[in-house]
Amino acid sequence: MSAKISLLLLFMFLALCSAFPGKRRQYTPCKHMVLYFHDVIYNGENAANATSALVAAPQGANLTKLADQFHFGDIAVFDDPITLDNNFHSKPVGRAQGFYIYDTKNTFTAWLGFTFVLNSTDHQGTITFAGADPILKKTRGISVTGGTGDFFMHRGIATISTDAYEGEVYYRLRVEINFYECW
Repeated sequence: MSAKISLLLLFMFLALCSAFPGKRRQYTPCKHMVLYFHDVIYNGENAANATSALVAAPQGANLTKLADQFHFGDIAVFDDPITLDNNFHSKPVGRAQGFYIYDTKNTFTAWLGFTFVLNSTDHQGTITFAGADPILKKTRGISVTGGTGDFFMHRGIATISTDAYEGEVYYRLRVEINFYECW
């Protein structure tokens, strides 16, 4: 009987030990990058320079005008240049390809799913991102869900900030990438 009580006390002790986590481990990135991507949305007049376009909108057939109420319901696809600095005319090191969905009726937010396709002398491969983008916040985090090539199986967090915008036609995002799993 005393062996059963001892065993029961041991299990209770182990359960209590795991219920109170110790000091949180600080993670350090194994790789860090800062890149910029430039989005020029098609507005019916800028076809030569546009890098993104509405593919679904509440207005139906009018895919050149963003919806009035916080752009709710608009879906855009993009193929934007990526640069190492914030100059739109700098030599691209790759493309940002994906989509964003304006998903809230009472503020500006979007859901992003995109990939950086890098093809430069420094980096070859892709980095995939997904997550919510509360656009009005100065900085916001988005998950790095994986990669290929130089970024094979990398995961981490990207801190996005709107670096510049011109009305509803152009915006530039600064993307600071911290990889916490590097293979």
